[in-house]
Formats: sequence, C-alpha cells, structure tokens
Amino acid sequence: MKRIAISMALLCLFAATVASGQTYPTRPIRMIIPQPAGGTMDTNARALSEPLARELGQNIVIDNRSGANGIIAGEMLAKAPPDGYTLLFTSSSLIYNQVINKKIPFNALRDFVPITQMAQTFGYLVLVNPAIGVTTMRELVDLSKKRQVAYGSGGIGNSQHFLGELINIRSGAKLVHVPYKGLAPLLAAVMGNEVQVGLATPLTVNQHIKAGRLRPLAYTGDKRYPQMQELPTMAEAGVPDCVFEPGGHGIYAPAATPLAIVNRIQTAVHTAVRTPKMIEHLSHGGYVPVGNTPAEFRRYLEFDLKRIAEIARLAKIEVQD
Repeated sequence: MKRIAISMALLCLFAATVASGQTYPTRPIRMIIPQPAGGTMDTNARALSEPLARELGQNIVIDNRSGANGIIAGEMLAKAPPDGYTLLFTSSSLIYNQVINKKIPFNALRDFVPITQMAQTFGYLVLVNPAIGVTTMRELVDLSKKRQVAYGSGGIGNSQHFLGELINIRSGAKLVHVPYKGLAPLLAAVMGNEVQVGLATPLTVNQHIKAGRLRPLAYTGDKRYPQMQELPTMAEAGVPDCVFEPGGHGIYAPAATPLAIVNRIQTAVHTAVRTPKMIEHLSHGGYVPVGNTPAEFRRYLEFDLKRIAEIARLAKIEVQD
C-alpha cells in the first residue's frame, strides 16, 4: 500500500508539472536585466522580447536593475517564486561573480536554472577616445607606459575587467581599471575622455564608431570581425595569446522552477532567435543565435567557470570580500 501511495503521489506531481507547462504563461513575464537601458544586454533583451512574447502569448516586461556587477539582479531572481514569471537575462558576468566574490548571496549553478543561452558573441572591440591620438594597440601600450591611461568596465569582476587585465598581462601595458555601473555609463566615460579605453561588443558602439566618437583598435576574437574586416585581431595587432570570447547572453529562472515551464521557455527562445529580424539584429551586433537546451547551457557554464578562474589566476585579479 505504501508503494502504491508513493507511486500515486509521483504520478500526481508529474501530471501537475505537465499541466503547468501546458497552461503557462497566463500573465506577463518579468525579465530582469542587470544593466541600465541602452547597454548590450538591454538592447538584446528588448529585441528578443517582441518575438518571444509572440511565441509565449504574453508580454515580456523588461525590468532594469543595475548595480554590483549584476549581483543585485541575481539576488532578486534567487528570491523570486519559481513559477516562470520572473526571469533573468544576463551575460557571463553571472559566472564571473562566482570567481571574483567571496560573499556573493547566491550560486549561479545551484540557485538558478539555466534555461538557454540566447546568443553567443566571439569577441570584444578594443576602443579608444580619438583624442588620445593612438591608432594601434602598440601605440596604446606604449602610451600607457608613459602616462596614466585608464580603461573602464561595467564593474569589478565584469568581463571587461577580466579582458583589461588580460591585455595588461599579454602586452605589458599598464592600463588602470575604473569600474562603472554598466556599459552605458562606461561608454559615456570613454567618449567624454574620463577614461581613455573601452571594451565592448560591436552592437552598442557601431553608431559611435561611425560618428567618430570612438576608434576601434582591435578585435579579441580568434578571427577578424566579419563586419570590420579591416580591423586586426589582437594577435595581428601585436598582442599574442589574447583571444577573449566574452560568451553571450542567457536566460535563467529560480531554482525549483518546474521542468515543463523551463522547457516551454527554452523552446520559445529557440524559435524567437531564429526569426529573420532577430538574426539580422544579432548579426549586426556580432552575435549568433543559440537557443540551446538547459542541459547544454549548464555544461557550457561549467566550462566557462573554469576558463574564467584561470584568467583570474593569470591576471592576479583579487577576490572581493
């Protein structure tokens, strides 16, 4: 009798889970972005929200919650009900925080369900304010040895922080790190010459490059950026062993979110990122659509965690208390 009772309970649980996936969603979905409006994540999330809303049949409400390199947004997700109505759209900074912070209030692989990697990018542009007068990486490295040259990042432990320190290690540059609260204020600081160097994916800087407000020096992918074939890779620019792929943007739910709901969202994202408009948007910004399964995304994150930990060791990035 006991076995029958347990079997019936499991059957009821399975039926409830399937039902929740079939009926979900019945109201708008909140998507937290750990970045101010105008940043790369925000731009990609807003582009995705339209086709994703069509697939799910409910509006996607963007909630920008910047600060602490995404920790504020991550903590909000960790405390949210596991019902699929609060999601986090973020970059690899979620993993970077695991490496750089001792007292982070959540664990990315324990307290969250990785739903899918929405898109992948294969490199950053190394950008400078044209007023500093350098046109190559070698000139930038030499200038940093003569006077203070600062690079900005979206926060301590952010991907731009890791890349900036990796550039110092690989090139011998003496670039000084200045953290900001997201990409938008960082780019404003570079264009205002508050800092001289910025590191960003092409998506949010193309218009600034065309207008002459930012000058690209190199691309950190292992191959040249297809839309800027004249721009050298870091190796071609004289900085060897400095391939840096910042990863991409992924979607997460709180731990214990029913599998049926997780799969429903993943399937919808997989379809949404392959619409012609999204493919064009992502390609323009240097991204390719992914939409992989939760299991595939988790394996990628586990690999990325090891990669970032090794960069932190090489660059001697201090762990934050």
